[in-house]
Amino acid sequence: MEIRHQVQTATVADEVSAVIAVVRPILQAALYSLRKEVVAPLGGYAKVPLYMLADLRKPGDGDAGISFEYAIHDAMLRCDPVVVERVHDALAKCRVRGDNVASIMFGVEKSGSQMLIETATETLTKDSQLMSGVRGRPVKLTRHLGSVAAAFRSPRKRAQLPQSISGLWKADLFLGETDSDRWVGTTVKINQRQLAGAAGLRIGVVPASQGSGDGIRLDDSRNLVVCPVPYDGAFMEVFYEA
Repeated sequence: MEIRHQVQTATVADEVSAVIAVVRPILQAALYSLRKEVVAPLGGYAKVPLYMLADLRKPGDGDAGISFEYAIHDAMLRCDPVVVERVHDALAKCRVRGDNVASIMFGVEKSGSQMLIETATETLTKDSQLMSGVRGRPVKLTRHLGSVAAAFRSPRKRAQLPQSISGLWKADLFLGETDSDRWVGTTVKINQRQLAGAAGLRIGVVPASQGSGDGIRLDDSRNLVVCPVPYDGAFMEVFYEA
């Protein structure tokens, strides 16, 4: 497990700066999709020169989706108002209220690739609650992080998870409010048609469809609060340009 943390302190003030801000997590997604054995001869991920990145990696069908995950998480870290306000409203529909929205990127080795793991020894506490959307006492998130990661790698471990969070290993992010210390498992999909619910997931972040409504809504069939990210003149337009 790796812990990585970055914060942009300067305000993104113009279109060019906005694109540059989104390019950074996209490049990080490309970098951390490389296998460890590929970057080891260069001294690890931190030593890979930018000019070698395109030569070291092979394009894949999931590149846009992984980049979108990174971009949403990065937007939360740098307090992009479009994304933060959306997430705040989606969390309220999950009975998670507060004034300090936060994001934890949860990743494990997927298909032999090392995903960035932004866990949260400095954010989560022993009392952090995971709101799963089912009746009963919420589980303690820190208590189950290790078993959730193990469940991703091993189907046999999935049966050992509590029923209320048996699908939490599918999470891309944990979104929550640090002041209330409540969190929800979140799936991030660049293709709305691929959005799927699972026990333990509560929010689905997707791009808003051009020309259609972008309201936050409860999808009863998936048991997910769908949180579309606006397109026209907003985050998704910048993302696709980046």
